Amino acid sequence: MPTNKTPKEIQILTGGMSELNIVTTDITTEKFIVFLKELKKWNRTYNLTSITNNIDIITKHFLDSLLYLQFIPAGSWDVCDIGSGAGFPGVPIAIVRNDLTMTLIEPSNKKAAFLRHITRSLSLRNIKILESRADNVREFVFDIAVTRALFSIERLIKEAWHLVKKNGIFILNKGPGVTDEIVHIPSEMEFEIVRAALPFTSINRNLVKIIKK
Repeated sequence: MPTNKTPKEIQILTGGMSELNIVTTDITTEKFIVFLKELKKWNRTYNLTSITNNIDIITKHFLDSLLYLQFIPAGSWDVCDIGSGAGFPGVPIAIVRNDLTMTLIEPSNKKAAFLRHITRSLSLRNIKILESRADNVREFVFDIAVTRALFSIERLIKEAWHLVKKNGIFILNKGPGVTDEIVHIPSEMEFEIVRAALPFTSINRNLVKIIKK
């Protein structure tokens, strides 16, 4: 029997984006649903993520990635995602902010192959992919760098500081140990921490913005 009931996945996605003050469209929603399906399909062979439940992927990957937008101002910025993995946070950000140029930096051949596939599948012309370690990328410099990779702040500064322009920013998503990590931020650098609730979960994130001086 035909039904007008909206699938729970779409309710969570659009509801979460609304909570984060992100305007969504049918096209945006469709891109995320395609992303979800392709991620699950490729994950069976390439082991891209340990999170396999649809709702968990939407909340803990898609919405979690969109938390970074709180620190990304309006404008046509050059952004890089360091250690992008299966595309987080870079791909969700690029889906909703097509004014940004997003470069996904990922050393794994299998994960880079998926990134190329999903970029084509979603027609994301604002995404570039560099199959490389962050510390080997020397020919590009960016306004903003984001990462959800398991870098400590100390390691990030050591290996990726060269990727951002002077007065550019790094944005990290850290857990409860953030207070132990901020001691490694050089004294001449400005930083800000915002505690953000992840929609439809009991999880809170610590978003850290570091300004390169």
